[in-house]
Amino acid sequence: MKTNFLYLTIALTIIVSGLSAQETKAPRIHQAGIQFSSLNSFGVHYKTGNEKTLFRVSLVSLNTLISKTWGKPQDSIEIKTNYYGAGFSVGFEKQVRLVSDFAFRWGFDAGCNYMYQKNINSESAGMESSNWSVNPGIYLILGVSYTLKDHFVFGAEIAPGISYTFAKQKIFINDNTIEFTGNSFNFGLNSNSASLSVAYRFGK
Repeated sequence: MKTNFLYLTIALTIIVSGLSAQETKAPRIHQAGIQFSSLNSFGVHYKTGNEKTLFRVSLVSLNTLISKTWGKPQDSIEIKTNYYGAGFSVGFEKQVRLVSDFAFRWGFDAGCNYMYQKNINSESAGMESSNWSVNPGIYLILGVSYTLKDHFVFGAEIAPGISYTFAKQKIFINDNTIEFTGNSFNFGLNSNSASLSVAYRFGK
């Protein structure tokens, strides 16, 4: 009888300890926002985790452009340009609290960007060209963030990294097709490596 009572006491102690641990567990953080890396390049991001480590996912739209230029009606000259790009990245970031609302951030991202461009020039014998490229890479995240009233997060970061670019171009002129392919490795910063962000933070 005493043995059964002892087992029951131990079991209740374990259950109560588990419930207490769940009650004191830090709430999970969620953060959603937008980011800008140039005047015509923007994206959205989502982060989740705790006060020290966040998992991050970003979707980026790069330099979308559609333009059309023409001359006088009698000239029949027309130039069209279509350009767009998109990309994504996943990774994590560590936050080091410097003061109460200001933090240093570092981490890593892995992702890929895609770009497509098409040009039509009716003046040059109806010349038409198109090119596309893919750009996977791994990036180091370095940045700072400021949290306003526990919910609004303003951030700035740079992302130097290593990436590989594969590109292909086609030119159609005088019923002939010319194709070019190329590839390159890139290291360091580029025009989209620095970004600003605004996000809303909430806990579950």
